[in-house]
Amino acid sequence: MSAAEPTRELVSSPGNPMPPGGVVEWLTEGDGVRLRTARWILPAREARGTVVLMQGRTEFVEKYFEVVGELIARKFSVVTFDWRGQGLSSRLLADGRKGHIGDFSEFDCDLHVVMERVVHQHGVKPYFGLAHSMGGNILLRYLHDNPHEFERAVLTAPMLAVKTAPFPLWMARSLATMCTATGNKGAYVFGGARQDPLQQAFESNVVTSDKGRFERMTACFGADSGLALGAPTFGWLDAAFRSMDLVRTDEFAAAIETPVLLIGAAYDKLVDLGADIRLVRRLKRGMYVLLKAEHEIMMERDDIRQAFWNCFDAFTASAAGQVEVRSRSTTAA
Repeated sequence: MSAAEPTRELVSSPGNPMPPGGVVEWLTEGDGVRLRTARWILPAREARGTVVLMQGRTEFVEKYFEVVGELIARKFSVVTFDWRGQGLSSRLLADGRKGHIGDFSEFDCDLHVVMERVVHQHGVKPYFGLAHSMGGNILLRYLHDNPHEFERAVLTAPMLAVKTAPFPLWMARSLATMCTATGNKGAYVFGGARQDPLQQAFESNVVTSDKGRFERMTACFGADSGLALGAPTFGWLDAAFRSMDLVRTDEFAAAIETPVLLIGAAYDKLVDLGADIRLVRRLKRGMYVLLKAEHEIMMERDDIRQAFWNCFDAFTASAAGQVEVRSRSTTAA
């Protein structure tokens, strides 16, 4: 079941204007989860294709209005959505501020239903994937299972291995496994209960060096506090470790046919760059670029974002040809 409606379900503000022409559609999945989707579809004769934009953990449609506008300016139709458990899609626990999931296969279902009910119904081929962090992990799973769906895929700082400071990795994994097995999967990770997404300060953030874009994101919470999401649960962390284990295996990566551009962030404090490079070496058609950025590359300073768009433009421009994309590494910005 789904229902299409005008843009009143998107939170627009003078500081973060919604690109014109957007349509919101709510999708209800078989398990009762409701997903908020948004699409900007250009006339078929004008569009170069459709970009499916997949967010990271805690993110939401409004955070990417600027990116959507830049994709439209490049003559791409855009489809994006809120993953279950975040944005305005269904929250999964009574405390909606907890970032929770039972298994990443639930996210697989979200992406599948968006592809079937929105992209296939309204999008213009070819399809391109653009995914950040957790979204990159989920997109890799989809590329593995659906080898001919996307023409190209661009991943920014994909979640392949996470940094767990101040806890060592082995301890974080053990705690996540133990708490999940003992019925505490819905509890915040240690320290998570003290984190208030409505009280974030730019000076202590670990995702961007651009104060204006950081404050624009937090201003969205003033317009609708329901967009805010706090720390993850032990259940989410355990599911994330299992999914990261899966996508990093030699066999999994080698089975992906789609050309993939992976853009890493040199100053990333959340994900491990070494896992990026190891994945690209295993992909059949992988390219790697390293930018001098914090974790949220698309929310960074103008000079960093320009380097990102230069990479994106060059990679997608060759989509119509039979260009072999070979593994290589370069540093920019």
